[in-house]
Amino acid sequence: MLPVARLAPAAAPKPQDDVVDQAPLVLEEVTREQVLDWRNRAAKDHQLVFDHIDRYGEVSAQRLFTRAFVSQVTRMSRLGHLNLGSTTWERS
Repeated sequence: MLPVARLAPAAAPKPQDDVVDQAPLVLEEVTREQVLDWRNRAAKDHQLVFDHIDRYGEVSAQRLFTRAFVSQVTRMSRLGHLNLGSTTWERS
């Protein structure tokens, strides 16, 4: 894929309706090491994925963290946490 030429920020017109272009994080400008760092931190703290989705959208999160990882994190969040330290049964 060929790199896309970008206009300087001062010369570029500001779009009014396109929220994605107003986001400060441009995935095409993120280095491989930065992507790996984001993914390693997200594996330890899933809140990073949810924060990224809230700020940039789910499509951007899927591109940064992979579609499978975002799907897994959102599926796990719906399950809640299991507390294996206690039971609801009474001992007889």
